[in-house]
Amino acid sequence: MSDSSAAAAPPWKITATIAAIMVLLALVGVGLASTSARLARNYWVSLVPIYGALCAFTAWRRSQPGGELLAVRQLLHWLGIAGAVALDFSLRGTGVEAQVASGFDALMLLALGCYLAGVHLDWPFVLVGLLLTLTLVVVAKADRYLWLLFLIGAAAIAVLVGVRRWRAGEGAPARP
Repeated sequence: MSDSSAAAAPPWKITATIAAIMVLLALVGVGLASTSARLARNYWVSLVPIYGALCAFTAWRRSQPGGELLAVRQLLHWLGIAGAVALDFSLRGTGVEAQVASGFDALMLLALGCYLAGVHLDWPFVLVGLLLTLTLVVVAKADRYLWLLFLIGAAAIAVLVGVRRWRAGEGAPARP
C-alpha cells in the first residue's frame, strides 16, 4: 500500500464533508433571506454552480479509474438545473414573474437538484435537498421561524460529524 493511498480519505468522509459545506452554505442563505430578498435570490442562484461543482467533485473522487462517467453525469445534472434557473430568470425579465418568486424558484430548483444528486450519487445530498426544501417552505410561509432552520442545519451537521466519528471508531483497533 502506498503512502498516498493510506493518506486518502474514505469516500464517505469526503461526502460527509461536502454535505456539511452545502448545509453551511444553505444556512448563510437563510440568514440572507431574513435581511434582503434580492441578495438572497442572487445567493441561491450562485449556489447552483457551487453545488454542482461539489457534487461533480464527489462523483469524480468516488468513481473508479476510468469511471469519470459519474462525474460527467453530475455535471449534466447540474447544467440542467442551471438551465432551468436561467429560463426562470428569462421569464422574470418579461414581467410575468415577480423577483421574489424567481428567488423561491431558484431555491426550489436547487433543492430538487440536491435531492436528485442524493438519489443518484450519495444519500447525504438527499438530506441537503430536504433541508433546502424546508428552507423554502419556512422562508415563503413563516419567515419568523428562520431560527428553526439554523437549529435543523446545526443538527444535520452534528449528525454528519457523529456518523463520521462513529465510522472512524469502527476502523480503530479494540482496546483491551
